[in-house]
Amino acid sequence: MIDKNKKTIEAYDKNPEFYADRFDSYGTSFADIDRAIKLNESGSDKVLELGCSNGRDAEYIVSRVGKANYTGLDASAGLLNEAKARNLGVDFRLADAREMDVIHETFGIIFAFSFFVHMNMEEMASIIDKCHKMLKPGGVLCIFSSKYGDYQEKLTTNLGDEKYYYFYKPEDIEKLCPYKFFVVYKDIQDIKAQPKFEIILRKI
Repeated sequence: MIDKNKKTIEAYDKNPEFYADRFDSYGTSFADIDRAIKLNESGSDKVLELGCSNGRDAEYIVSRVGKANYTGLDASAGLLNEAKARNLGVDFRLADAREMDVIHETFGIIFAFSFFVHMNMEEMASIIDKCHKMLKPGGVLCIFSSKYGDYQEKLTTNLGDEKYYYFYKPEDIEKLCPYKFFVVYKDIQDIKAQPKFEIILRKI
């Protein structure tokens, strides 16, 4: 059986500079970060970023909340090295978010910028449940996905390496977390002629 997660991580590890340049071309999510900070009602400035990749968004998040309040996770050692070089002294950890049980902290905000694009529905449900446990009441989970559409798996190839993606709609995420979160923001937009969506959930 193909280990799809392993193949995706290996693709990023083989060519971290290529993917770092690609992520940089999308631009930093300034407005999304500011929005989540404004909607956070937990009283905590601590931030966890899932799939921090090359640290593109971490730069701005840290400028808003401070180094001491930021933790970034990524399963790719190659991309994490890019992030560390770009953000000296910031807490980046090599970890697969499917195994977030290793983190025994609570946060006011959890960011997932194009992170869930590599998670199937079962994995997403499990991680959202873990995020709920790690957020303080009133804290927010900010999900941004670059793969908008009916739920499906798609295999892509870059530089000869295979990566697996999953398409979602905001409604799919809402169905996974009744009685745990309520939606405080939802938007669908086109970026570079591709539909993308953002949804922000506040912990009840």
